[in-house]
Amino acid sequence: MHGTIRLPQLMRDVKVRASSYDEDEHQIDVVFTTGATVRRRSFVDGEFDEELVVSGKAVRLDRLNRGAPLLDSHMAMSVENILGSVIPGSARIAKGEGVARIQLTRAPEKAGIVQSIRDGAIRSISVGYKVHLMERKERRGQVPLHRAVDWEPMEISVVPVPFDAGAQIRADHSPELFECRVIADRDTVLTRMQVRHAARRLTI
Repeated sequence: MHGTIRLPQLMRDVKVRASSYDEDEHQIDVVFTTGATVRRRSFVDGEFDEELVVSGKAVRLDRLNRGAPLLDSHMAMSVENILGSVIPGSARIAKGEGVARIQLTRAPEKAGIVQSIRDGAIRSISVGYKVHLMERKERRGQVPLHRAVDWEPMEISVVPVPFDAGAQIRADHSPELFECRVIADRDTVLTRMQVRHAARRLTI
């Protein structure tokens, strides 16, 4: 059985490769996903595991490859928070990872943050993404597994503290929501009530 829910943009830790910094071009490489399974928590129904499927078929790279921004702490309300952008065409899936090359800004007012990224002093970065299709699997004796089999990176951010998927705090404002289809895998039969529960679990 299939169902449709509405989700906010989600976030995951990624890593910057400080050793990849190119001084002449002012560019650096990042890994925006490794597909690792993370534990998430719903305030209504408890915990579940989320897995990002990393493949050319599962990950929509168009937005990144059009030059998605590198932001300061996911703050997308002003261009003043832009620290760089993905170099068009550089985002790709390689050896089970999503990688991209970032063009860092040369704006003088951002020089301190950019220098910290170059030096490796700032290591915590996070990818913001939305899920278009989630495969849900019930597991006996374990929390449910939600596999994002169609998802889209929206932006990459430098953050002061790594994102903790298990300790999410609901924001004071209502986030923008996106449509996401939920399907049962071959071993799971979803009832309409379970689809409603899935919606509550996935809304954070």
